[in-house]
Amino acid sequence: LLTATADLKNLRLVIELWGTSDGRVSTISNHRVYDVTSPKATVYQDDPSLPIGSTKQVDWSAPGTKTSFLYTVTRENKTLQRTTFKTTYQPWAAVYLRGVGLQ
Repeated sequence: LLTATADLKNLRLVIELWGTSDGRVSTISNHRVYDVTSPKATVYQDDPSLPIGSTKQVDWSAPGTKTSFLYTVTRENKTLQRTTFKTTYQPWAAVYLRGVGLQ
């Protein structure tokens, strides 16, 4: 059985797995964060719906990085699965709308 509950107040998602154990044990180890890159340069976009001189942030910057971790599944001291997962995150720019409309 799989259940999911959204906690909008705390911006949290809880996922629960229910079932009978078959003796498998999973572990995550060797977590790495590497090759961190700076966020891209801030972007300003003209917006005629905003008053002249005003700005409104609509996206936030984030650095780029690479990550990895080792996922292992064992049962009765025997390794059933051993996989390294890798992910690459691209750097992201902050985006501001810049008012160019009438005052």
